[in-house]
Order: sequence, then structure tokens, then C-alpha cells
Amino acid sequence: MFIPLEGENILCLANVVALYRTEQGTEILKCDGSSAHTSFTPLTLKKRQAALQKASAINGRSFS
Repeated sequence: MFIPLEGENILCLANVVALYRTEQGTEILKCDGSSAHTSFTPLTLKKRQAALQKASAINGRSFS
């Protein structure tokens, strides 16, 4: 599954260990030990992923 982040960035959930909320947004811990940060909340990320999945289904593409 993929989640669109800010700008042109897309997060592949296959590479994610954990998402957790911080005061500044959401911290994303990756399998390789690195981390990323987004200003979106985990709930917003879930909604963005669902919207991408729905749009890809309409356009006949699979992004899950």
C-alpha cells in the first residue's frame, strides 16, 4: 500500500515499521532504521491512502 505525503513524496507501507503521532506531526519509522516526518496526522494519512486507492480503482490501476 502507498500513502501520498506532502508534495510528490509517496510512502510505501511495505517499508514502514511504525507510524506515531508527535507534537509536530507524525514520525515514520522505516525497516532500514531511518525515519521520516510528515505534518499529517495518522488519521489524515489513512484518509489519503484510501483516496489514492479509490482513485486508482477508478482509473484501472492497482496501488495496494
